Amino acid sequence: MAQPDSTTWVPRTQPPERRIGRIVFWVLFGLAAVLLVTSIAIPIVTIRPYRVPSISMENTILPGDEILVAPGPGLRRGDVVILHLRAAISGTNGDFAKRVIGLPGDHVACCPGGHVTINGKPLDESYLYPGDPRSRITFSARLGHGQLWVMGDHRKFSLDSQDWGPVPASDVVGRVVLIDHGFSFTALHTPRTFVTDGLAPVDARSNVYVAMAVLAAGSVLALLVLAITGITRFIIRHRRSSQSPPVPPAASPSSG
Repeated sequence: MAQPDSTTWVPRTQPPERRIGRIVFWVLFGLAAVLLVTSIAIPIVTIRPYRVPSISMENTILPGDEILVAPGPGLRRGDVVILHLRAAISGTNGDFAKRVIGLPGDHVACCPGGHVTINGKPLDESYLYPGDPRSRITFSARLGHGQLWVMGDHRKFSLDSQDWGPVPASDVVGRVVLIDHGFSFTALHTPRTFVTDGLAPVDARSNVYVAMAVLAAGSVLALLVLAITGITRFIIRHRRSSQSPPVPPAASPSSG
């Protein structure tokens, strides 16, 4: 008995190189997206922003600058930190940006030879506000367990250990890693005098956050390039398919 003629639609297969290209495209797109999310999420989770209204840390931190603070252990001499001091110590319950001069066990003094000294080693404090004295007072203190000696870089107008004496290390909220001046970021590192005098190691801690910022910018650029590339390829394929003649369906064999 004769079977009626019938036709079967056969889908157009993609060339192998096109399939490989699509796989590579989506792998790169996914990798760039993961890197962008990671580079944004880590600073958001680990960094706290503060705005500094005072002049006590000029010219390192200017009034109105926003600072990014990373919590965690590993405090070093020369670090700029945020302290949340009780009113019993500071006279007001507030946050203060100061530079750590001495750590627990240190002997800090001023001003033998016209310098602040740590364990007898004089500091070359190039970060001080121009024209400021090394200290408004003469002091000599041996820091006990859990005590810090902190000072502002604008010594004339800084309320700090010159007025409070040693402060509790437990009141440190975190270390300032980046300063946002409004149009640019500055990464803070240990001042050279502390490294030269063997009072602190070479500092590369803030480079992690700079790398995160570069990674975020690079990821955004990569996603933009990939998106433009994908849209362009889609438009080209769509135009080619609309201009090419239709492929007739393949006829299935019939018996009659």
